Amino acid sequence: MAGSSFITREERSFFCPSTGIYNGPWSSSLAPTPPLSLPQFLLFHFAFSSSSKPAFIDAETGAALTIANLRALTAAAARALAVLGVGHGDVVLHVSPNSLHFPAFVLAAMSLGAVFSTANFLQTRSEIQSQVQDSGPVLILTTADLAPKLDGLIPRPPTLIDQFFASLSIDRNAPVEFPGVGPADPAALMYSSGTTGKSKGVVSSHGNLVAMASVLRHVWGRREEVHACVVPLSHMFGFSVFVCRAVAAGATVVVLRRYALDELLMAVEEHRVTLLPAVPPMVVQLARSCGVARANYDLRSLREVICSDAPLGRDHMERFADAYPGITLSQF
Repeated sequence: MAGSSFITREERSFFCPSTGIYNGPWSSSLAPTPPLSLPQFLLFHFAFSSSSKPAFIDAETGAALTIANLRALTAAAARALAVLGVGHGDVVLHVSPNSLHFPAFVLAAMSLGAVFSTANFLQTRSEIQSQVQDSGPVLILTTADLAPKLDGLIPRPPTLIDQFFASLSIDRNAPVEFPGVGPADPAALMYSSGTTGKSKGVVSSHGNLVAMASVLRHVWGRREEVHACVVPLSHMFGFSVFVCRAVAAGATVVVLRRYALDELLMAVEEHRVTLLPAVPPMVVQLARSCGVARANYDLRSLREVICSDAPLGRDHMERFADAYPGITLSQF
């Protein structure tokens, strides 16, 4: 019952006392969901199992990465990280706005058995320093404008993303190797936003990431979709949807460096975006700006907006539904 902690007699038949989970009620007309079988391999196998169509497109420049490009870039980045001394169990930290390089970097780090970590590039030096002291990275990858803020946090100077990727020797036939890496090994160390206290690190194994990709693909299906990426890839929501799920499902991801309404709407129109993962403030702004948005941009391709990160109030849901009756709004 919405707004109540009480469970009615009818609802008790759907309540599992051992888990504390309320499971329904579901319509009897719905067919039972078949059990999900999880593949026994690592995320980079999952990511590289898709087609050769564009996997990531830069909304600003139009540059694109196909799965074949991503595979070759990942292999080259892994070799370069190994030359820099990154090995099994080492933590590597990525601090940057969204970019095409992010998926290749994290897949490369994981292929070496290293653990990738992220930090919000808008955080202060002291906030990032606290995270660095907790995680102990051996390398920080960042942009030229952010490097001064991060310099001195670890003995090695920050490695600049553009220079790192520009220096790679690409061999399209080189395999992505993963010596001694298994599903139980740690793969990611991502931190909470800190809205309810000190930011906390959470370790995800390779098996966790494959399970997440499998579940999301199972829920949303494997469709010829185009996603708009405006939420931070440094956050688990962005990473899980755009690196784990989207590539595994064969979707194309249009990457925006950061959220700006006009740039988002332009990307939806230009790239025929079908699915938009968002956070509540974006949904609220979309609803309030519907007149301008619908008058100036062709949004007919957009089928669904998936809202996550925090609850969205019913009044905002209703306002969005009235503003965009042809677009499904889901909460994840």
